[in-house]
Amino acid sequence: MEDTQRKKHKKKDKKPLYLLLGFLIFFGIFIYVLTRPSLQSKAIGQIQVCSNVNDVKSLYERYKFDLLETDENGNKIVALEFQDAVRNKLSSFNLNEVELGKCLEWIPPSKTSLNIIVIPDLSRRITDTIENPRQIENDLIVLNTIWNSFVEYSKLKQDTKDKLIVDVTDIDQAKGQFSSIANQLQFDLSTHKGKSNRLYFTQAKNKQFNNAVVALYKSAKEKPLGADYIFYFRRYLVNHLKKPTLYDNYINKVVIITDGYLELEKRQDYGGGSRWNYTEINNPLYSSVNIGNIKNTITSLSLNIPKLNNIDLKYTDILVCEVNERKTGKTKDFEILKAYWEDWFERMNANKDKISFIQREQANEITKTQINEFFKK
Repeated sequence: MEDTQRKKHKKKDKKPLYLLLGFLIFFGIFIYVLTRPSLQSKAIGQIQVCSNVNDVKSLYERYKFDLLETDENGNKIVALEFQDAVRNKLSSFNLNEVELGKCLEWIPPSKTSLNIIVIPDLSRRITDTIENPRQIENDLIVLNTIWNSFVEYSKLKQDTKDKLIVDVTDIDQAKGQFSSIANQLQFDLSTHKGKSNRLYFTQAKNKQFNNAVVALYKSAKEKPLGADYIFYFRRYLVNHLKKPTLYDNYINKVVIITDGYLELEKRQDYGGGSRWNYTEINNPLYSSVNIGNIKNTITSLSLNIPKLNNIDLKYTDILVCEVNERKTGKTKDFEILKAYWEDWFERMNANKDKISFIQREQANEITKTQINEFFKK
């Protein structure tokens, strides 16, 4: 009896020890859970010690499905903190353009911004009321449609680098009256940070755009000059186009407002001999329309618009609008002009599927619809 009581008493004495031991074990597990490295921290730590691009890519592929989070739109994406670590490490390697391009094929695209460059032809095309009646009115409709598409694309976003610029092709125009309104035709949201883009697109901004384009055409009407797109592409467009980086993605949209005929006011040698008419229309070209080999004929006759080696249109969508045959009955001119421009763009690395043309339409609503579709692509 006494032995039984003694055993019970010993068990009671050890109970607090068991409780204490259990508490210590539980507390230890709790501290371990709190302090152990998370999977993301582990992945980021491994990324930081990588010594080359292949190692970074391998780790990214290993962890990308385990490190998912939900973005503001409810979509599953690779955790942004992990993405940043990958981008920062790749950036430290000082990649060349080819290496960067390969990385952009596997890393998730960063936030995309729209970069629009509009280049109207302000030559005598806008004052020729016989060949191009109401041309200025048509151009202003095109420009306002572009502006509205830009606003519609950007207004619901925040912290983008969307940009629209309206520029001129002729250096004499750029040095003249246009220089006084040039700043009024540049709209850059990269400095509009931390707030909705809705707050950028005010009535004052709409008025600024409308007044500036009217002033631009008024100035050009008083002194129309040649539309030297070859010079503009080589000297200015190359600086306006944006290429994707590890941190920013861009869609370049170049809009050329022209009748399609590329002719200079005076002869100019761009490496193919002294020429002025770069869209020459002749009988062999008319014949080639019927059999569908216009580009081959242009090349065989050495009529190609000179390629510019300093420009790459790989990341660029192009729209040529208001293309208009000058002579009644010359219904094949559109196909020939389209072939000239396509051939030129493609030799500068443009994707054929990213090149669009709009003929001058009798109904402006058709043109508006086609422009809106171009910006939705």
